[in-house]
This record gives sequence, structure tokens and C-alpha cells, in this order.
Amino acid sequence: MPGPALDLATARRWAMTARLSLAAAREQVDALNVFPVADGDTGTNMFLTLDGALEHVRVQVELGEDGGGLRDGLHLIARGMLLAARGNSGVILAQLARGLADAVGPDVGAVGPEEVAAAFEQAARSAWDALATPVEGTILTVARAAAQGARGAVEAGERDVAEVVAAALDAAQDALARTPDQLAELRDAGVVDAGGAGLVLVVEALHTVLLDRPAGADGEVPGWWSTGAGQPASGGAVEAGGTVEVMFLLTGSDPERAARLRSHLTHVGDSVVVAGGPHDYQVHVHLDDPSAALEAGGLAGVVSEVRHTSLTGDGAAHGPGDGPRCDGRPDGGPAGLPTGLQVVSCVLGEGVAALMASAGAVLVPSGPRRRASAGQLLAAIRACESEGVLVLPNDEDMVMVARAAAAEARREGLAVEVVPTRSLPEGLAALAVLDPHGRLEGAARTMREAAGGVHGGALTRADRGADTPVGPCRPGQWLGIVDHAIVAVEDALAPAAEAVLDTLWHPGVELVTVLLGEGGDAPVRAEVERQLTGRAAGAEVELSVLDGGQPTYAVLIGVE
Repeated sequence: MPGPALDLATARRWAMTARLSLAAAREQVDALNVFPVADGDTGTNMFLTLDGALEHVRVQVELGEDGGGLRDGLHLIARGMLLAARGNSGVILAQLARGLADAVGPDVGAVGPEEVAAAFEQAARSAWDALATPVEGTILTVARAAAQGARGAVEAGERDVAEVVAAALDAAQDALARTPDQLAELRDAGVVDAGGAGLVLVVEALHTVLLDRPAGADGEVPGWWSTGAGQPASGGAVEAGGTVEVMFLLTGSDPERAARLRSHLTHVGDSVVVAGGPHDYQVHVHLDDPSAALEAGGLAGVVSEVRHTSLTGDGAAHGPGDGPRCDGRPDGGPAGLPTGLQVVSCVLGEGVAALMASAGAVLVPSGPRRRASAGQLLAAIRACESEGVLVLPNDEDMVMVARAAAAEARREGLAVEVVPTRSLPEGLAALAVLDPHGRLEGAARTMREAAGGVHGGALTRADRGADTPVGPCRPGQWLGIVDHAIVAVEDALAPAAEAVLDTLWHPGVELVTVLLGEGGDAPVRAEVERQLTGRAAGAEVELSVLDGGQPTYAVLIGVE
């Protein structure tokens, strides 16, 4: 007898169960990072992506914006994943969700085995298409194997959705086990791909739900997902096309994110108030689309106590009682047209943040173990008062996130380019050549060339034992890293620094920038300066040793 179909309730339980699975396994997945450095956060990123997606859906459902059908419900989950996506793995997870949603036809209440197999295939294609240079032995390989497993089951005559998903899960697990054979760095580290492991957990969660196992301790879908389709959980209905007053409590924010929220709301609404702080704020705005205000709020913190009221009259005039304008214009008059270019830059560390801020960049806190979401970058892009925005991810694991945020901003009509900087030294080099009055495409090209001319190195301590391409390491040993590859494992700093500089240094070096981070104390500074001074003797090399304050990496080196 055929098993259950995949309907909206099942899809929602799947999302909840996947979040619970990733919450329980996030540290184990993080530990699969091929670098024995405390910046591996694939499991954490995937968990936060799902966690943020569920928070986004909660707010929209309480407002009655869930659409009610399977396709709309899946698209809402995918939208939440996109906004909450952290790291490459989070973006790919969001792409998988989007592919699944796109494979479901409109006005379909539930799908069977054929549609589920097609959904796995569409999800895998979406994930592969998201990368300019996809690599085998990663989450992409696992996604494709899951699709092939599901399709094979259907072609073999399977008519039970749970069995089709079981076949997808078996194929995904087999593909994950083979990832060390496809990537040398995985083989050298003795681990499977972290993103692929996270995806196996997500597919396993769907299988668990289809077998009617509980999603949590009580096995129940949360109350905010139990309301009738398309009906608000509280408050009255919103009049279509009417001006709406929206108020909510924003918690877990900070003054910087609150200021960005205020700036964004002034672009989409009127009578904006964001009052309170430093962590909790009361928000008030008049606008036509309440979901726009709640989505913006969700990017700044946690939204709760939502109230929305249809305003009578034509909604065009707002009296003094409606609240002050908080748009940075003291007279409340019309703003000038945006001019020039602005940079949104990801950064952690007081010193490097001060450098980038002094160059005019809008800063988004992001770095190892604290990577920003696509939604946080999108909020910063929206808040820019400029003709065009250039985004500097400054982190290899933030490039896809930046591109996802930029793509969303372009769909909103904003002019955005991503300069794919993979490190803070690359970001500083790109920012140094910015022409704020130039054309967006030309500025992006010049900044990409500047970043591409930087060879990056790093010194940090191993946080766990592991096998590396240059031999085993123990916790606490110094690691020398060049262009994201370990080149030295040493008990002392000096030989590790020497190995890094031997790899980076060449006769044409003109500029060397060093950022001292956490752990970059006086002895570290003295040793790095000693080696640099010795190498630069008799050559026209400009040396800059700066207190960056970045986490994880005691020393970052950029050679141009």
C-alpha cells in the first residue's frame, strides 16, 4: 500500500527535524573542517541557516503571509534559508530548498514519488548552477547522488515516497563516504566533506518525518504552524492595497543593526520609529506591505509582538501624531539623490575595522565562527545611500554568501557588484584602489585586479591534532598557511613564519601588509618584523605592520 505523500505539514516537520538534527551534530560537523584551526563552522552555518529560516517563516505565518499551499510554503522556507544563509554550505542548502520548491507545481497539495525524485533533481541542479567552478567530493556530489538514488528508485517502480527518500539517503551516504577519494585535502585530513555530512543529515530528517517519527520531544509541529492556511495567528486581516501600520518588538539587536533597519524602513515606508536600545527596540512604520517591514526586522534581530492595523483614509498624509521621521534629514525634507559608490565590507577585529571604516566602508561583522548571513549583507546593501554598492566578503567562505545577497539586491533594482576578496589583506588592497566617483563595473574590475595581485599567508595555532599535507600536527603547534594551504607545522613561531615568507617572497615584492590579530602579542610582532626587515634589506619594499585584532589568525600577511 502506498505510503504518505509529501505535503506542506510534512515539509514543515522536515524543516523542524533537520534543524534539530543539525543542532545536535553541529560540533561534529564543524570538526570535519580539513584545517585544524578554530574557524571550521560548516555545521554551525547549516544549523544557523535552518534556524534563521524557521524564524523567518514564523514571523510570516503569524502575519498570514504563508500562502497556504505546498509550493508557497516551500518557497517561504527557501526564502528564509536564503536570508539566513551563512557560509558556502548555507547558500547551497538554500539553493537546494529553492530547487525543491521550484519543482512543485502550483495549486498542488501533495506530491508523490515521481515529483519527489524530480524535486531532488531540480535541487541538485540549482546547487551545481550556483557555483562558477563546482568541485567534486563536496556537498554538490552528495546532492547529485541523492537525486540519482531517488530517480533510480522511481524507475525501478517504487511508489512509496518514504522508500524513494530512503534510496536518496542511501545514495547520499555512499557518496559522502567516497568524498575522501575525490579530494586530496579530505584524504590527507582523514575526514569526509563537512557540507556533504550536513546534507546527509537533512535528507535523513525527511526520511525520519515520512516514517512518522517525532520532530521533537513532544513530536508536535509548533503552535505558530498550526493556524489555518493563509490566516494570521493574531490580529485582523490586512486590507489589500491599503496603508498599514506595523509595530513590533525587536530583540537581540545592537545600535548598528538598528540604525540600518531604520534607514531601510525609510525607503519602503513612512512614520518610521526605531526606539530603545542597546539590545531591545520598539519599531513602528507605515507602509503598504507589512511583510517587507517584518523581513527587514528579521535581518536586524528577533521579531516578536507583531501588531498591524489597516489605516483608514487615503494613507497619504501622516500627522504629527504618527511619529517623527527618522531618516537622517533634520528638516524632514526630501533627500538628495544618491551619488557615488559605497563599499560594504565583512570584517572582525577593531584595528582592521577602523582601517576600513576610515576608508568609507560600511562594516558588517563577520569572520571565523561568526560569519554573517546573506540577509545581514542584504540589509547593509539596502541601507547604502549610493548609486552603486561594492561588496567585499574578505573570506573564502563568504564569497557565495555575498553573491547571494547581491543577486537578491539586484532583483530589488539595486546596483551591486561583488569583489570576491578571500582575506582581509585582499580586502584592504581592493579598498585602497576604490574610485568612489567612478562607474560601478569599472571600479569592481579595478578592485578585483588589486585583490588578485595579493598573495596571502597566515600564522595560527592548531586547535586539534590532525594530519596535514606537511605532516601531523598537535594542538598548540604553529601552522603556516599560504593561499589556504598548510605549508608548515612547527613547535615555534620563527620556523613557521620563515616557511610562510619563503613561499610568499619573490624578487618583485613591492608592498607587504601584516595584520596582527588575537594572539599577535609583542614577541610575535618582534619576530615577524625581524624576518620582514631582514628580507626587505636593500630592496624597495614598503612594510606595514598593523594591529588588526582579527580572531583566530595571530598573523595575516598580504604580499603585493
